[in-house]
Amino acid sequence: MKLLSLSANKTSFHPITFKNGVNIIVGRQVAPHSQNDGNTYNGVGKSLVIHLIHFCLGSNAIETFSTKLPDWEFTLRYEVRNEEYIATRSTNSQNKIILNDKEITLNNYRKKLLQVVFDLTEPPKNMTMNTLFSRFARRYRSCYTKYDTFTPKESDYSKLLNNSYLLNLDTDLIIQKKELREKQTAAKDTEKAIKKDPIFRQYYLGKNDAEIDEADLQYRIQQLEKEISEFKISSNYHELEAEANEKSYKKKDLENKRVLITDYIKNIEVAFQETAEVKQEKVLKIYEEAQIEIPDMVKKNIENVLQFHKEMINSRNTRLRKELAKHKQELMSIDEEIVLLGQRMDELLDYLNSYGALEEYTALTKQLSGLKNELNRIAEYQRILKTYRDLELDIKQKFIEQDRDAEAYIETDTEHITKLRNLFWSNSKRFYPKKKSGFTLKNNSGQNMLRFSMDARIEDDSSDGVNEVRMFCFDLMILLCKKSSMRCMLHDSRLFANMDPRQRETLFRIVTEVCSNNEFQYICTINEDALQSFETLMSKEEYQELILDNVRLELNDDAPESKLLGLQVDMDLEDKEKATGDMN
Repeated sequence: MKLLSLSANKTSFHPITFKNGVNIIVGRQVAPHSQNDGNTYNGVGKSLVIHLIHFCLGSNAIETFSTKLPDWEFTLRYEVRNEEYIATRSTNSQNKIILNDKEITLNNYRKKLLQVVFDLTEPPKNMTMNTLFSRFARRYRSCYTKYDTFTPKESDYSKLLNNSYLLNLDTDLIIQKKELREKQTAAKDTEKAIKKDPIFRQYYLGKNDAEIDEADLQYRIQQLEKEISEFKISSNYHELEAEANEKSYKKKDLENKRVLITDYIKNIEVAFQETAEVKQEKVLKIYEEAQIEIPDMVKKNIENVLQFHKEMINSRNTRLRKELAKHKQELMSIDEEIVLLGQRMDELLDYLNSYGALEEYTALTKQLSGLKNELNRIAEYQRILKTYRDLELDIKQKFIEQDRDAEAYIETDTEHITKLRNLFWSNSKRFYPKKKSGFTLKNNSGQNMLRFSMDARIEDDSSDGVNEVRMFCFDLMILLCKKSSMRCMLHDSRLFANMDPRQRETLFRIVTEVCSNNEFQYICTINEDALQSFETLMSKEEYQELILDNVRLELNDDAPESKLLGLQVDMDLEDKEKATGDMN
């Protein structure tokens, strides 16, 4: 891919025509600003150029374009493998693109670019048009802090995957380790779930033995199933149960009544025994023994009294005999009724012992279901735990196998890795001949998501200037790999902000040579003072040829008309798009 032009539907916009080789967009600050303040979005619009190129190549919707630039349309002309494309995108309808006069959805446009530019029809997860193109066009301020940061909030895995693909390294090894790590994480989540489950937890922590509990449950289930199989349901169980209770109550009542009658009969019989016949001779004898003489008249009266008493006793005994006969007859009836009640109760109890109520049967089946569920959970626990342990061992083994494969790959692909190392090293040495530098690729044997440890280093790269050189050398290494159809590289003025003038001069010499030797295209935005800082390091002819002849556009801050949009619009575009991976 090479860019041909960037334009808009508004006449105030300053169109840009790109050519092969070096393309410079210069920002001139007529009004004074603090040096390297990064105030580009409220400035002349240099950095906006790169945002607009991303926008026309299918970036996520940019909300501030809708609010600050309504009714604007931007058009990017570019070519891929000698075929020209014209893409127009409106700020009002950002979910579609007009590509070569045909409307296409944003999603389909991205898929087409992935296929045409990066030879990807089904890219792996975390590899998108945005993540790949950003490696050729650093866009945000945050992308100029580290050499391997191309999109905001990009994961280390995404960095490794996208960089490795463009550096023509084995991405299958990277994806395999990530998938294996995800399996390991899922297994750990399973372990956490087991620990939280109240039943599983007791076995996991060793408080109970699953095999013992399983055997006990099987026995209880067997016994309960047998009881249920022999269980007979009575439709009138409760009616018979009520009758049995009623008969039992009546029998107890009769038994209590029988006790009372029996006691009454005993009392009557005792009364018969205590009723003795009082005879005259006995009375007289008592007086004689007392040596008392009883007159004839008194004797006569005693006889009358005794006769009266005798008659009264006879009358009383007759009445007691009738009472006794009556109660004995009543006692006989009660005994007969008690016998009948007992026989009926025996029948009812035998039936109730042989049959049961539906509720009782339901309770038994519910109990059986509960025991089976508990048994199933224990069996499931054992199955899950075995699966987890087997998986854990399998994952450990696969980590070892993948480590061996990665080591073997690094050994067998030494020639290509050495080529990458030399690309980075040769360019970095032109900037800093005396500083140690290099590119390394090592196997990462840790149980993590990163297959390789990739690093590009220049001695003292903690300083801003050296770090920016490292950035440039890494980006150039990606471009020179020619893994994709990308034949251009874009940098914002932030790349040059802290460089020493000599390093700026070296950079432009390098890109001039690289573009000439490889038919590449280098596009950059840069402040005028940064260009002037190394003007004296070149001859006038060189400066004219390498710099001035390659200036495609000058933007000034003296008036709104001199800015990229041709008007004053304050827009903060920093990280306003969603983070990496949203652009498919």
